Order: sequence, then structure tokens, then C-alpha cells
Amino acid sequence: MSLYAGIDGGQSSTVAAIGDASATLGRGSGPPADLVGESRDAVRQCEALEAALDAACDAAHVARDAHFACIVAGISGFDAGISHAPDLAHRATHVRIVHDTEIAHAGALAGAAGIVVIAGTGSVALGNEAPGSPFVRAGGWGYFFGDEGSALWIARSALRRAMVRADRDELSKLGDLALASFGALGLREVQHAFAHGEISRVTLAAFASDVLHAASGGDADARDVRSAAALELADCVATVDRRLEPASFRFVSYAGGVFRDAAFVDVFGTALTEAVPHADLVAPAGDPASGALVLARNLRE
Repeated sequence: MSLYAGIDGGQSSTVAAIGDASATLGRGSGPPADLVGESRDAVRQCEALEAALDAACDAAHVARDAHFACIVAGISGFDAGISHAPDLAHRATHVRIVHDTEIAHAGALAGAAGIVVIAGTGSVALGNEAPGSPFVRAGGWGYFFGDEGSALWIARSALRRAMVRADRDELSKLGDLALASFGALGLREVQHAFAHGEISRVTLAAFASDVLHAASGGDADARDVRSAAALELADCVATVDRRLEPASFRFVSYAGGVFRDAAFVDVFGTALTEAVPHADLVAPAGDPASGALVLARNLRE
């Protein structure tokens, strides 16, 4: 029996799915696989991919030293020719490393053409005109230069609003939530903790779920942040759409933790209708790891 593996190497975690030619046999997870703040050849990236792959083998009751016919790994921030490609040749006959948008696209649209926007710790959009046609990408510039609408962007925007209100000696629901979330006595303490690496990017991004919950609860500042994030992501989709050949309709789907919030999906849908009137928003058929597994099976052909 030939084995295939798909790996989603994200900024918050790494997820692997392994299977045979037709079925998924097991899934497993590992630590983050991005290299933000690390050297290009940091071993921790390969270790994260290996850890997720081993966990998936355990879940599938497959030996950890099993050899795969094909492995496709999508990694956050990976750009062929610029990024260092982790070496997985000892695990498979064929290995392909791609940007994580490509596996998200394959998972969400199940091979159909269209645009997929990812909003996890970071944000990016990828689209094509027809199955197999070249991809167009927008966003994905990282938390310092971009990633608008992402979980980290939402958390940072919410904290910024809370800090401005603190400067004005005004009460802030978002400020209170931040203190509770980070176990701090004041927002200055939060700022110092992040500056000194005591609050990681992943931990900061996790605060976005509290912000979105507060938005659903009616907090005005949180609702403004949510609306702004949705507009940024819709604009990212529109940027990709403008670079593709005109179409009477365009399938659009989504991936990433921000979209786990149902109310956010609704707000994004409204923003998308304004930005791309011919967009047909569809729920994702599968997640990025399952998309990577599909691409791994296709790699054998």
C-alpha cells in the first residue's frame, strides 16, 4: 500500500494528514513551522514537520519510519527560490514544498478554480482562473509589513484601541479583556511583556478570539475592529480578483482560525459583496492539511 502525506506548516501549529490512495488514515499536530525571527535554515522547522508527521503516523497506526510515496508540505511564508526548503527526502520518494496558500486553496475549493483567503495568525489570498492555471497571490507580507485582517492584526488593533483609551483615561472593555487574557495588572505590563518576548506572537494572536467574542456581545470598539478586519480581507480578495481575467462570478472560500467565528464569516461576506459583487462565497470543503494530502496524491501522476 502506497502512503501519502500532506502537511500544513502554520504560524500557530503544524498539522499533518496521511492516507492511502483514497482515504485519510490519520492526522496529527506539532509546533509552529514558520521561521519568523529565525535563521533561514533553522532546524526547528523540519522538527515541527517531522513531529506532526510522526503524530499522524501514530494516529493511523503506521510505523514512524514508514516511507511515503509523496509528501506535500505547505509552509507559512515559504517562497521557492528565496526560502530554505526543509529536507524531507528521507521520508518520501517525492517531496514538494509550497506556500501554505496553495494547500489551503486545494482544501477549501476541492480542486475548483477561485480565490481562497486565509486569516490565521497571518493573512494572504490566492486565486486562479481555471483548475491548473497559474496562481495570483496578494498579502502574506508578515506581521510587521502587513497581514491585515489576521488574528494578530485583530489583536494588535484591539490593544491599540484600548491603549488609546487608557491614554485618555477612558474605560475600555477591550482593555479589561486584555488584562484578564494576559494576566496583567495594566496595559503597560502587556506592552513590556510582548517587547521582551514574554508574550509570543501566537499568544497575542489568540487574543483575537476574545475580541471577536466581544464584538458579538455588542462592544463598539470590538465591532469596529471586526469590521475593519473584514474589509481588509475583502480588499485582499479584490486585489487578486482584479489580476485575474474578468469573470461573471468567482468562487471565494476561506481558511484560518479567524473564520472559526461564525459572526465574522457573516461580516466578511457582507464586505466581500461590496468589494467583489460577482463573488460566490462558499464554505470550505476541507482544511489545508487535507488539501496538501490531495496534492500529494496528485504528485504521483
